[in-house]
Amino acid sequence: MAGNSAQGPRTVLEHLLRQQDRTYEEVAAEFERLARGLGERGVTISPRHLRRLASGERSGTTPSTRRVLNAMFAIPVDELLRPWEGGGGRSATSKSETEMLEMAAEQSHEFAFNRDLPMSGEAIERLHDEVVELASLYPVRPLPTILGRLVNTQATILSLLDRRQTPANARRLYFMAAVTAGLLAYAGNDIAKPELALTHARAALLWAEYTDHPGLRAWIRALQSFICYWADRPREALRYAELGTQSAVSASSSASTWLYAGHARAWAALGNAEQAKELLHEADAAAERARPDDLDALGGLCTFGRPRQLYYAGRTLASLPEESADAERFAVEAIEAYRDPQDPTFDFTCEADSRIALALARASRGELDGVADSLAPVFALPPESRIHDLVQTMHLVHRGLNRFDTSAARDLQEEIEDFSQASLPQFPR
Repeated sequence: MAGNSAQGPRTVLEHLLRQQDRTYEEVAAEFERLARGLGERGVTISPRHLRRLASGERSGTTPSTRRVLNAMFAIPVDELLRPWEGGGGRSATSKSETEMLEMAAEQSHEFAFNRDLPMSGEAIERLHDEVVELASLYPVRPLPTILGRLVNTQATILSLLDRRQTPANARRLYFMAAVTAGLLAYAGNDIAKPELALTHARAALLWAEYTDHPGLRAWIRALQSFICYWADRPREALRYAELGTQSAVSASSSASTWLYAGHARAWAALGNAEQAKELLHEADAAAERARPDDLDALGGLCTFGRPRQLYYAGRTLASLPEESADAERFAVEAIEAYRDPQDPTFDFTCEADSRIALALARASRGELDGVADSLAPVFALPPESRIHDLVQTMHLVHRGLNRFDTSAARDLQEEIEDFSQASLPQFPR
């Protein structure tokens, strides 16, 4: 693994590389791919040179190398090569998530309203492969380790769309632009910036319209509903879900299932058990009708498989105290479905939130030992994996424990408070 050593990280770059399950050779190969995408022709870096930079043995780099490293990690090279200072102070991995998302949102807005609509099929395939990898990495990697790549990929796609393209190439590029903007919207939600997330989602919807892709439109409406749900705006979440209904009817992809499942969850947040359960049945029916399309083929966050559907059912019903038995059943099934981190459907956030949903169901019945058992693996998550969604659901558990005047309940509440304070949304921005 890149940067693997018995001693602690010597530079910020080495610290970042140790968080990635890749060799120096693989990172050097990605550097070259990125250099080509940025138009830095002939710029390469050897694994040995990269290793020496990471160890602090060398600090000299050419301007072109610095430009590529800056794009690769979304951190200035001087910052990358400075000595690693451990956990104190501002974390380099979370240095500027909000700033990067705002930059990408501004870029999306400017491009969307100031475009001037060729390129080889091979180059588009390389970009497509990068989007596939990012969609698949997002559910299994902490956001700070992939955000730089995601922002850079969007910039590359938009720069290509700023040139004249054939209609077929333009459609593929708009499709990828919509997907990357959707992933950036996820990122905004993860750091508790809903307005920023919705800005990216609006750009995604605009580009989806250019592709005339019902599944992509349904996916983005579901995403908008998702963002509003986690922003404690369930009525607005309902509105976006309803706006996506027409696209859901036309779509063959699993995005329709996500739309109905999210709609159910928003009704549950409003205490309407009847509507929530009816929409969970609609989600089941949509899942039976679904036929994978090119959006599902991207994998990761672009598809809504059975494990995620189980998680949504459990999380929906956990908001309804009278449904605690079914909530526990679905949450346990979801945890089991997410047991294998190597499975392509694995999502650490959904797995963790399923455990919190299980804790909610158990808390409603006063089973505090069960609550503690459910939350133990969640408390063990590193801060960069404790996204906004998890913090929000933890707050529900915290409130659910208010009615228990016991030391066990107080200890759990203190652990939840510590968990929330050391979370991704709390990193300095």
